[in-house]
Amino acid sequence: MTIELIPNLSAVSDRYDHLIVDLWGTLHNGIHPLPGSVECLAAFKDAGTGVVLLSNAPFRVSGVRKVLDGIGVPDTIYDDIFCSGEVAWHAIRDRADPWHARLGSKAAFIGPDRHRPMLDNPAIEAEAEIEEADFVICTGPREAGDSLDDYLPELVRAAERNLPMVCTNPDREVLRGDQREICAGAIAESYETRFGGDVAWHGKPYQPVFDAVLAALGQPPKERVLMIGDGLGTDIAGAAGAGIDSAFVVSGIAGERLGVSYGALPSAAALEALLADAPARPTFAVPGLIW
Repeated sequence: MTIELIPNLSAVSDRYDHLIVDLWGTLHNGIHPLPGSVECLAAFKDAGTGVVLLSNAPFRVSGVRKVLDGIGVPDTIYDDIFCSGEVAWHAIRDRADPWHARLGSKAAFIGPDRHRPMLDNPAIEAEAEIEEADFVICTGPREAGDSLDDYLPELVRAAERNLPMVCTNPDREVLRGDQREICAGAIAESYETRFGGDVAWHGKPYQPVFDAVLAALGQPPKERVLMIGDGLGTDIAGAAGAGIDSAFVVSGIAGERLGVSYGALPSAAALEALLADAPARPTFAVPGLIW
């Protein structure tokens, strides 16, 4: 499949009735909106296109709204928000599948204090140390500068007790400004692959969250829905699994590897080299969330 390199999203705006838009690396960088991103979604809204935000944010939707408001993303440019943390919170509460049904009520927590509202769940009796816990909730590193090595002792202890882990953010890394940080996905992946840990993954690229979004949109024709994001393993792979088109934001998490800054497109050769080992191919490559 040939990937179209397009200079902006207005070039394909007439093909879609609904956008599903990633947040970090696409709409903002953790500090402020990326250049032109707010204006782009406002232009889509003005044209009558529906806009749903779909994030691997490891906390509840109310927290996502607060973050967006705090960094200057107005709620007028989107219709709804879905996030991995909300999906995980409901999975822990509802125990609707065999994996979650066997979780106990005491949770060990790996994450920063701002994510502790994830523990405010009627199915969780109390936060516990690993030695007394029934399972682990991982929302990400406790401090922005932490490395994976900082969590290995805890993972060893959890593995010794065969504790299941709920990962509320499958992302492995993120760019905060121009600084790379690990995410919950890196910790959970290590637990799963190095220590044989049993992990439940919530969010992109897994299909339940895409199914929920498409259901909320009223099951529109899939050819009229476009996913926009910078994560090949999350946004683009998830869109492929859901059977919808995708626009890959090349200047996000992969920008350094592609040798491009925000607003620039890579060469076709550089893009093909990056995609050689990717789990899925996008429909388009775009320099950013730019109208």
